[in-house]
Amino acid sequence: MKFLQARYFNPGRSKPIDLVVLHDMEWAETLTTAEGCASMFHRPDSPKGSAHYCIDVDSIVQCVKEEDVAWHAKGGDVNARSIGIEMAGYAKQTPEQWADDYSTKMLDRTANLVADICARHNLPIKFVDAAGLLAGERGITTHREVTKAYKVVGGHVDPGPNFPMYDFVIKVLSYQVYPDEIS
Repeated sequence: MKFLQARYFNPGRSKPIDLVVLHDMEWAETLTTAEGCASMFHRPDSPKGSAHYCIDVDSIVQCVKEEDVAWHAKGGDVNARSIGIEMAGYAKQTPEQWADDYSTKMLDRTANLVADICARHNLPIKFVDAAGLLAGERGITTHREVTKAYKVVGGHVDPGPNFPMYDFVIKVLSYQVYPDEIS
């Protein structure tokens, strides 16, 4: 795993990690998408945002240490209590596009990392929707659910309505039962 420090983040945490928030980058699915997004977070002219991890089909780039707070999801105190993961792709992707060879491999890589994060932070492997966020549930959610829960004006809807959340959670469960090396 590579590391390229994002420009914008808060050092340290005041709350325990109780969520993993999935995002898409709104970038094309290429072999260098993770590196490109991480580089954008790192540049002096970067937008005021960051994520802990950027993932594409063949790589993971960490941009913010897990003990620090990335700026990835406005709403409530979500950033203070979560790990943000940016995946290659677009919120407008169809079910077929999320199921193509590139996305399948990228989702496998992401699920492996999420299983590791859940194990290390004792998080349940379950989807947390907007109502669950407001109730303080722990687990895996999306930027879309954060936007719905906290009624963020102009908020993000990634990874989109066609993201295969059910299948993704099953993949995460399979990696926790049959661990694979994170790379």
